[in-house]
Amino acid sequence: MTSARWLATLLALLLLAAPVHADGDDHDDDDDGEGSVFGLDGEGLGEAAQVLLVLTLSIVVWKPLFGWLRKGGIEVLKIEDARAWKSKLGTFNRRFMRVHTWIAIAMLVAGTLHGLAMESHWMLWLAMALMGLLSLAGGMMQWKWPPKEVRKGARLLHMQRAMSVAALVLLVVGHGLVD
Repeated sequence: MTSARWLATLLALLLLAAPVHADGDDHDDDDDGEGSVFGLDGEGLGEAAQVLLVLTLSIVVWKPLFGWLRKGGIEVLKIEDARAWKSKLGTFNRRFMRVHTWIAIAMLVAGTLHGLAMESHWMLWLAMALMGLLSLAGGMMQWKWPPKEVRKGARLLHMQRAMSVAALVLLVVGHGLVD
């Protein structure tokens, strides 16, 4: 596993642990940052965005697992019909990618609404912009209307782990500043 993947995994775990730390007894009932947007609770939107972000980052686990299942998994799992196995695995992978894209879009919507309802910092908006760019590039990889060259560029942009890590760092640091 590369260092960028380890860092992304560590940051995802930090994001999972953040609500445990934030739910301590030192909260008072009249936080200045609490709010709502369109009748939705800002804190609840933030928790939903966090869960959706972790689900979106599940691709960090799936992609290496998918590669292993296509190659070494056939022998280890004693698959009889390798061609049928690869076909089913490919179908599942395409569906997983569609779900990954829709979860990312839902995360962006929930995160943006959370930012509008709560106290925000420029780092958080920059993180949302980076995640929006990553999601747009990921969506363009699946859509058929852009030319092949555009989809190729979108793939190169979407696969930038440094941008994902930067967005996660900005989220963690930005939330640390506003909490």
